[in-house]
Amino acid sequence: MLGRSVRLFLVDGTPQGMRTAEVGNWSGLALVCPRTDLARLGTRPEVRRTGVYILVGPSEVASSAPFAVYVGEGDEVWTRLTSHDDSKDFWTWVVIFVSKDDNLTKAHVRWLEATLIREIKKAKRAEVTNASDPVGGRLPEADTSDMETFFENIRLLLPTLGVNVFSVERPEGLGDKLVLELRWEHAQAECVVREGQFVVKAGSLARAKEVDSLGDSTRTLRKMLKESGVLVPVDGNGMLLRFAQEYAFDSPSAASGVVAGTQLNGRIVWKVKGVGIPYKEWQEKQVAAAKKTSQDVV
Repeated sequence: MLGRSVRLFLVDGTPQGMRTAEVGNWSGLALVCPRTDLARLGTRPEVRRTGVYILVGPSEVASSAPFAVYVGEGDEVWTRLTSHDDSKDFWTWVVIFVSKDDNLTKAHVRWLEATLIREIKKAKRAEVTNASDPVGGRLPEADTSDMETFFENIRLLLPTLGVNVFSVERPEGLGDKLVLELRWEHAQAECVVREGQFVVKAGSLARAKEVDSLGDSTRTLRKMLKESGVLVPVDGNGMLLRFAQEYAFDSPSAASGVVAGTQLNGRIVWKVKGVGIPYKEWQEKQVAAAKKTSQDVV
């Protein structure tokens, strides 16, 4: 995959304050703002444009997801944000996406809103508070192509801005370079490493039983995955749960804890498929080889 250039600007000079984000050769612009600075956000020209936005805050249902989001659109984003300031309590910051050349129309942002809601719900990494699923409407072929590109840049920027709500897609035409496997009692799972995350494959089997010493965060995550339909019962086998879809974890230990129902060192228990060595050992060999290469170059 080719590299991409992302430009971040800290409006206040602080990492948690108002920020803008752009992708090289893209007509779009992201604007991030904490709710505490909402009044100052209203003085910026970007919020008077047509765009989509995502309200972000802690989940009101603790077991449902780590955080909650609301996706919306508007001819003038500022008008919609002020209405949400009156009607929605959960959100603590907002991410806005507009066009620098004012080329986004109402039809465009309705398409983007529907696509964002669909893809975030599909990944099941956040609680979506929208009461309905908008259809989005049909666009001419050329406009659809433009909005698909616009959405891919939104998809690129959101995790960069701390809103990690999407599944990790395998690059088109490329296989997964590193496949890991884990066996624990009757549980059998496969995991691929993509974009720094550990994606457990659909069809993998997790242990239904949880040990008493299982950490609260892992217990809560397993509960969320069962409630959202990522982990489903296996017919005729009460000892196992099945991954109904692939799911991305932030660390190998988080993935192994969910699979095994007990706390494990994921870097040790996940083994490289076809090789049999722990992921930790495989990674150390890669680092050692890279170190030797750099020394040889010097």
